[in-house]
Amino acid sequence: MKRIVLLVFVCLLAYLATGLYFVRTDEQVVVRRFGRVLVEPREPGPYFGLPWGLDRIDRVKPSEVKRVTIGPLNLGGEAVGASLSQFLTGDRNLVNVRATVQYTIKEPARDYLFNSTAVDPLVVSAGEAAMTRVLAEHSVDHALTLGKREVAILIRERLQAAVDQYQLGVTIRSLDIGAVEPPAEVAEAFDKVVGALRQREQQINEADSYRRRTLAQAQADAQRIRYESRSSHDRRLREAEGETERFDRLLAEYTQSPALTARRMYLDAMAETLPKFRSKLIVDSGTEIDLSIIRGEGR
Repeated sequence: MKRIVLLVFVCLLAYLATGLYFVRTDEQVVVRRFGRVLVEPREPGPYFGLPWGLDRIDRVKPSEVKRVTIGPLNLGGEAVGASLSQFLTGDRNLVNVRATVQYTIKEPARDYLFNSTAVDPLVVSAGEAAMTRVLAEHSVDHALTLGKREVAILIRERLQAAVDQYQLGVTIRSLDIGAVEPPAEVAEAFDKVVGALRQREQQINEADSYRRRTLAQAQADAQRIRYESRSSHDRRLREAEGETERFDRLLAEYTQSPALTARRMYLDAMAETLPKFRSKLIVDSGTEIDLSIIRGEGR
């Protein structure tokens, strides 16, 4: 009896040691019972299952970002599964390309766990194939300069289609092209081309900036001229209307009393003109005066 109790106790301890497991909040657990995958998802928390050997537990983290590199590394390392270092562009030029692929595991994780025993090398191989096809559709100048981002997007889309076809159970989050370099034999010539393209782009940007700045200044000057012209027009119009009104009043006064109005106009003119002279000479009416003396003195 003691042996039986001890055996039951040992079995119970083995069950508790291997049949009890916990699911964390950042992971997903796939349970295989007698080799068959259980469909029921495991939420975070403790679970009781069958002892080890009857139940197999695989843990994955769907939110974890995994990285692989396509192409050779600069620091003497080798990318996982990468065998290609040079790719042929659409205009028959060779380029050295290195890219970093970031991916996460899709939920549920059965495809990732059981459809392939080595996901990283397959992702790299599919990335190399996608990169070969995309670069073959573009010129070397496009891939080396302004089209690098566009090329990376196209490669990521084709890579995602490939891993979906393979049913690897991963989502390609990004593909970043870290370097696109020509072979060493023609690197100097390509550097000159790239420098010329960058200089051209810089000059285009500077010309566009100057165009926008000049256009803004011209628009501001045109607005100022229109405003000044409108102000001058309004001022002259008001002055003309005032002169017209004053002339109408003066004409009415002259019609009623011509002599008196003419006398007042004469006195007003003298009152406005005489203060402008430096010296004055007043003579009686009817008295003759030699004006040549005054002109000779500059008065």
